Amino acid sequence: MKKKFLAAAMAVGLLFTNFGLTEAATMSEKREAVKVVQTAGRDRLGDFAPNFARYNDDILFGEVWSRNDILSLHDRSIVTISALVGSGILDSSLKYHIETAKKNGVTRAEMVEIITQLGFYVGWPKAWAAFPMAKEVYGGDSYQAPEGEGVFQSQDAGKNSLGDFAPDFARYNDDILFGEVWSRNNILSLHDRSIVTVSALVGAGIFTSALQHHIANAKNHGVTKAEMVEIITQLGFYAGWPKAWAAFGMAKEVYSD
Repeated sequence: MKKKFLAAAMAVGLLFTNFGLTEAATMSEKREAVKVVQTAGRDRLGDFAPNFARYNDDILFGEVWSRNDILSLHDRSIVTISALVGSGILDSSLKYHIETAKKNGVTRAEMVEIITQLGFYVGWPKAWAAFPMAKEVYGGDSYQAPEGEGVFQSQDAGKNSLGDFAPDFARYNDDILFGEVWSRNNILSLHDRSIVTVSALVGAGIFTSALQHHIANAKNHGVTKAEMVEIITQLGFYAGWPKAWAAFGMAKEVYSD
């Protein structure tokens, strides 16, 4: 019974579609890196913690954020916000990164979808705490209806593993989380939804088979090996080095081919 449950859990969210493959081709187009200049470390901590200030300005921003030819600024903002919310960091730093996300091209509709998805993966209270900040940042933006229809994501893992034991939860998993949230991929792509999920799980310290499954999902949704390396490297700074090490072990296995 335990093996059956674990197998079903690994199957949760298996979303390999032609949509993801098409997006992979688009994401592979070469971008030009834009240097990110940051002085906040030296401005605020230069006299008190000069080495930390240097790591912040020259390494985190001068190197990591500046490799936006590999992982775009748009997607780096998604990684950072998802990791912060997953870690339960809901202070001014989160608002700053929501503002940065807007500057980096994350639309109001995308931000709403990001936080909605985070509610399912790291908890409703964290999503409620994040929404007022997002509403303040994007409050003046008019809502733009998405173009086209999303690709429906069929899921029956909840029903198969928990249907007899927890039928309502099974329905919420299959019909709501996947049948509705993941299926709104015309607003937030499957590629970016995978980034949200992986980053949130790492931020929350969830290193079960669920994380490995969602790293595999990310690969299927067009997240390249180079992008995944950049995602986890960035998570090292925003969620902590031990969490990044744990995630790299799983990613290396998934992307070994």
